Amino acid sequence: MGKRKSARTCVIGCGDAAQHFHLPWLVKIKNALPVAVCDSNIELARKAASKFHIAKYYGDYAQMIDKESPEVIDICTSPRSHATLSIQAMNSGCHVLIEKPMSTSLAEADQMIEVANRNDVKLCIIHNQLFSPSMLKAISMVTVKGVIGDITGIDSKILTTRKNPGIRDKYHWCHSLPGGPFGEELAHPIYSIMGFVGNIEPIAVYASKVGDSDWITADELRVILKGQHCLATITSSLNWPKYKSTMDISGTKGNMHIDIRNSAITLSGTYGNSLSSRAMENLQQSYSLLAGTASSTIKMLVGKCHTGHYNLIERFFKAILDDTRLPVTADEGREVMRVYENVIAKIRILSE
Repeated sequence: MGKRKSARTCVIGCGDAAQHFHLPWLVKIKNALPVAVCDSNIELARKAASKFHIAKYYGDYAQMIDKESPEVIDICTSPRSHATLSIQAMNSGCHVLIEKPMSTSLAEADQMIEVANRNDVKLCIIHNQLFSPSMLKAISMVTVKGVIGDITGIDSKILTTRKNPGIRDKYHWCHSLPGGPFGEELAHPIYSIMGFVGNIEPIAVYASKVGDSDWITADELRVILKGQHCLATITSSLNWPKYKSTMDISGTKGNMHIDIRNSAITLSGTYGNSLSSRAMENLQQSYSLLAGTASSTIKMLVGKCHTGHYNLIERFFKAILDDTRLPVTADEGREVMRVYENVIAKIRILSE
């Protein structure tokens, strides 16, 4: 018997995550075979199936699994349902791809991992930021090529706007997470920092409130973490004029700035201190920013812009069919939850 070319896949949850970040890629990735979608709002499921030319849609999750016999369940629902839905899928013998964060607690994560191991199925979490083109390139430059030397510090920023629909809607599920909206955002920088320095521990966490939304306890968060050989910080804000995600990495030979959203990397500190050296450094930074932005724009226009979601999901299906290591393991997702729970436990709210 020849090697399987694709895995029958069903998607649960047909909201923004599915329609913007999962389904557009599932229908393009050759190893994925999306056969059905499901949502408790069956009209939403019908529209998603029609939009992405998927044959079947369901309003009942158990019925979909029973009728479609999928090999993979892709879970795009809110985090509070992740444990229940993934456990049901894994007990049915399905591999699971699930949006971050993998759960709302470390206890749930442990239960999910136990069920995956018992059923001999794979559980992968969508920590997509580290798989964006700029971050993959940065990982290679820093950890493989040693471009900036030994890492001495990391400053990660994840900034969003008050106009974000989830932030504005007091009934949005993000407000019910431990830590509120930060419960949705912090998984990105935690996993990304781990990708560069390994294990990290939060040592101080401060939060404050700037806006006047009465359903939000805090909208500014600063986290200090300790790695084995360096410190890292996370700045998370809900008050920026637009969404922005960046990472600055300091090293013994230079510094790197990564604009994750715009797929641009700039280096500094790698030239001398003379006036001409500083001028060359400025020119090099300008060129890197321009080239990175132009390259991303062109790829987007011609349909070849492979996002972090695309890269991770493609690697997931290859790992399923080849029975190799997942791009993000369940244990890595668990470690993110462990660090996050410690962050929440250490938050000190600063009042005026």
